[in-house]
Amino acid sequence: MSLYNVLDRHVLLPLGDLFYGSEITRQWRKLRCSEFRPYQEILEFQNEKLRKLIKHCYVSVPYYHKLFDSLGIRPDDIQNKEDLCKLPVLTKQIIRDNYSDMFSTAVNPKRFRKSSTGGSTGTPLQFCMDSHEWSFQRASSLRAWESYGLHLGDKIFSFGGNSIAQKKDALSLKNIYDRVIMRNYKFNSSEVDENSLMCHLESFKRIKPSAVRGYGSSLAIFARFIKGTGYKPSGIKVVLTTGEVLMPNYRKELEDVFAAPVFDAYGAGDGGIVSHECDCHNGLHITEELCIIEITDKEGKNLPDGEMGFVTSTDLENYAFPFIRYHVGDMSYIKKEACTCGRHTRQFGEVMGRAGKLLYNKQGVPLSPTMLPIMLYPNLDYHSIENQIEYNKIDRFQIRQDKQGDIHILLKMKDGLSDIPIRDSIIENYQKHFVGSKVELTIVDEIPLLASGKEDYCVSEYKYIHS
Repeated sequence: MSLYNVLDRHVLLPLGDLFYGSEITRQWRKLRCSEFRPYQEILEFQNEKLRKLIKHCYVSVPYYHKLFDSLGIRPDDIQNKEDLCKLPVLTKQIIRDNYSDMFSTAVNPKRFRKSSTGGSTGTPLQFCMDSHEWSFQRASSLRAWESYGLHLGDKIFSFGGNSIAQKKDALSLKNIYDRVIMRNYKFNSSEVDENSLMCHLESFKRIKPSAVRGYGSSLAIFARFIKGTGYKPSGIKVVLTTGEVLMPNYRKELEDVFAAPVFDAYGAGDGGIVSHECDCHNGLHITEELCIIEITDKEGKNLPDGEMGFVTSTDLENYAFPFIRYHVGDMSYIKKEACTCGRHTRQFGEVMGRAGKLLYNKQGVPLSPTMLPIMLYPNLDYHSIENQIEYNKIDRFQIRQDKQGDIHILLKMKDGLSDIPIRDSIIENYQKHFVGSKVELTIVDEIPLLASGKEDYCVSEYKYIHS
């Protein structure tokens, strides 16, 4: 580590906690000690925190007090995570309908940190974080980053939408904190025209970061631009992706351009979820010191490990605005097998993204977003060199599903190509997965990006109705 790394960890971060009212240093030390704890100890730790949270909610949060009374439940009825099934799930709409009753009357408002979701599934949800929660989430990321060889004080080039790089006053306390302590240089990806990307590249060269962080699709756009200029980045330790489903083609592009491994993360501020890949790249380790994760159906019934369902979280640290059995809106599953890295925390398997953004076939089976690019290869064989050559003629793609469940594939080709020889193979692949749906393929001149700068590769108006 450099002198700045040491100074940052032992002087600047503690000072930042003092001035910013956070406790990242203390939480980080705790998490570093618990990284390889036996799972039984993790469970005992969770249950102890759960009991304290439940009592707090009953005493000081009007919504939960009314809910418990209406169900005839006392705080002592919930002693461990298995008892959570006695409570109904919490949804965004319930929170909106009871917003003023969700705040704890026992927590000093000075500890509240206002926040909101990104609005991926519609209107953003406004909520508050406890300062303990806010600190815990950031400490969890620092723990993961350190395991990748990235140290506090190493420069980070962040490229993403408002959840990553909001436009802020250069003299704001938050901006100074980001630049001096986190050394995180943030750039908004909402503008990705050639001039904007060139400005971002010049900033990238000037900063000389050790890490690149952002939305996978936004970073892929930036990486393609860098590759087109002939510039070859050096000195990058890791690429950190977050904020959306990481498509396999994005991972490959990022690894090739930045010559560094990609580590994905999945989190939700509403719900207290933080999870990261380890060196095994075989799932996302959940920070279980922070939350209890259940995978449930829509009604809140727990599903067995390995079965896809709704991510349901109980945030163990947010005492200001508690989330208990909260439906985050994403779908995933818990891996059955333990990771070989030595950590005992459970892992998310594939996170399939917002439930409202998934494509379903007419038999009701959701299709993983990561399959969308693979289905553009003949026979789904993405290892074939011939197939890769054909796939690389595609600049961008978008899969649309209409209200009837039919599929429309939009392809923007490179070098002005007006067609692709494997057209029939692509249609055949999609027809195999979307039985009973019509599949059409159209070559287009452009596919608009989202306002955030992300690639909107999946658009669906189809709502599968169970019989």
